[in-house]
Amino acid sequence: QINREREVVHRTVNFSITPALGQIGIEGYLLLCSNEHFVGICGMPSDLDGELETLLDRTKKVIGEIYSSPVIVFEHGPKSACYKGGGCLEHARLHIVPTNVDVRRFLLKKDFVLEEVEGFDRLRQIYSREESSYLFLEQNGKRHVVETKVPLISQYLRRVIAFGLGRENWDWRKYPDRKTFEKTLQTLRGKF
Repeated sequence: QINREREVVHRTVNFSITPALGQIGIEGYLLLCSNEHFVGICGMPSDLDGELETLLDRTKKVIGEIYSSPVIVFEHGPKSACYKGGGCLEHARLHIVPTNVDVRRFLLKKDFVLEEVEGFDRLRQIYSREESSYLFLEQNGKRHVVETKVPLISQYLRRVIAFGLGRENWDWRKYPDRKTFEKTLQTLRGKF
């Protein structure tokens, strides 16, 4: 749960939006987090999906307009059995990033199988079986899930984005990028 009110750009009953620590030098990189703890979007009750979808649509619109950029959304799935979806913290949060990096193309080149999905039910299905984890990606208006049956390295999709930008600052612990964090906070506060 986000308790640092100063760092919250917008809050609803069940969700908060805050700049991501470790912006990868991308102003406008946000996290849409559940206020209550769930292991991932997969662990969140489906009755919250409507509020999540409304807030996600609004956030993508605001970011896209302010930064004149395409916006991608992703989640590293939580650890399930011995599989890890590339995340390093288990909490329901979507990464929302204004970037031109073609993450989908990168995943396809690495022979990942991308399954097109509508909402979040497939994430719940994968997690409930406790046999694998997942990567969730929304790019160019299409949503995909990659079911991962092998452990992925930590912050996998952040690494992909940094790589696509020719940067090495993907690790939020090593490169917290507070300067870009503060700029994102100042730019986006009051825009929702």
